[in-house]
Amino acid sequence: MKIIVVGAGKVGITLIENFVKEGHDVVVVDKEEKSVDYIVNHYDANGIVGGGLERQVLLDAGAESADFLIACTSRDELNILCCVLAKKLGVKRTIARVRDPQLFAEIDSMREYLGLDLAFNPELQTALEIAQALKFPSAKSVDSFADGKALLVEFDIGAKNPICGKSLMQISASYGYKLLFCMVIRGEKVFIPRGDFTVMENDAVYIIAQERELAAFCKALKIFKPRAKSVFIIGGGKIAYYLAKELLLGGVAVKILESDKARCEELSDALTDATVLLGDGTDQTILDEEGLKDSDGCVTLTGIDEENVIISLYAQQKSVGKIVTKVDRSSITSMVKKLGLETVVSPRNVIANRIIMFIRAAQAEFSDKMDALYILNEKVEALQFTVGDDFDNDGVPLYKLKIKKDVLIGGIVRDGEYIFPSGDAFIQKHDKIIVVTTLKQIRGLSDIFKAGTYKSK
Repeated sequence: MKIIVVGAGKVGITLIENFVKEGHDVVVVDKEEKSVDYIVNHYDANGIVGGGLERQVLLDAGAESADFLIACTSRDELNILCCVLAKKLGVKRTIARVRDPQLFAEIDSMREYLGLDLAFNPELQTALEIAQALKFPSAKSVDSFADGKALLVEFDIGAKNPICGKSLMQISASYGYKLLFCMVIRGEKVFIPRGDFTVMENDAVYIIAQERELAAFCKALKIFKPRAKSVFIIGGGKIAYYLAKELLLGGVAVKILESDKARCEELSDALTDATVLLGDGTDQTILDEEGLKDSDGCVTLTGIDEENVIISLYAQQKSVGKIVTKVDRSSITSMVKKLGLETVVSPRNVIANRIIMFIRAAQAEFSDKMDALYILNEKVEALQFTVGDDFDNDGVPLYKLKIKKDVLIGGIVRDGEYIFPSGDAFIQKHDKIIVVTTLKQIRGLSDIFKAGTYKSK
């Protein structure tokens, strides 16, 4: 696929890095020559210096034959207009970054008129991911499938964890819950485990199950934490706004600490049910006086990674139940996790998953619809598909289907109910299927089956 990325900022660079890994032909457009040179020198991509609203610049970038154009500059209006121009020049599909809450709220009603195929909001998507983590704080990370009917959660296994040293078959026999251990990370190695796999100390395990099954399992292991009922947010940017709005809808008490007075006033007007405080999030006295230690959750969302890390470490010292740290620089993410800060989010990575999913879905040859994509690490992905009318194996038990090696069916959701993927379970048209795999560039269900299992009618 030929992809043009307009805007070489943080989001643009992350997208380009992922597109190159996926084997796409990438061209970056940016007014800053240094930014273009950096991308051309660090990635297998071409570059054009110029503006996204310049007709000749887009033509030089190959707009007439491009499959996608993604406009992700810092200006919403420029991104939208760039997509309008690109569509007229021949780009097949366009995607715009739209961050303003009011504009984004109206964008769906204008997309068809503008010729816009997708609008994405990194701050909103990040806020929704953080909200999900706060709903199930027992886990290190939480991803949701089929509108929350199934969760994919990550746990670190300590020496005192009761499942340490046990095989998956032993764990199943001991606890009896319907849990699917879909991935284990051990050092630099990644496993999609079988029943005889033994869980060891310091493993990171990923489990798919219904929330009630996971909650019961966590209680049995004595690692259960109830949903956060009060959350302290440090930093009052767009992510904080969207997160507070989402939490307030769920009945969660929200405090926001922001250092800019004008922004505090904006948040107070927009979020009347939240407590908005003026102050520096790195000021220990303010955090103590405003009751950080009494909060169920702390989310650090300032614009400086180092501040977020320091505040999160202080919240950890105060025994806050769930701590979420925003880190923009991927180079320090692994270091942050080694400090014991388990739940780390990056807006860039959140939105990269969303756009990669959209592009892969556009490449699919069958009628399956890709609903979700989570890149768990460089080797493993978790995906969700809605089964299309091309599927020829309705009612065939999973154990009879010829599924490729290194592919795991993580669950089936039918009529809003999660079905555990036992050997006797089967797939029907219009089911939602969760897949975990080490195979690269899965675009549809046809890619997970061996030849002759899935064919078009």
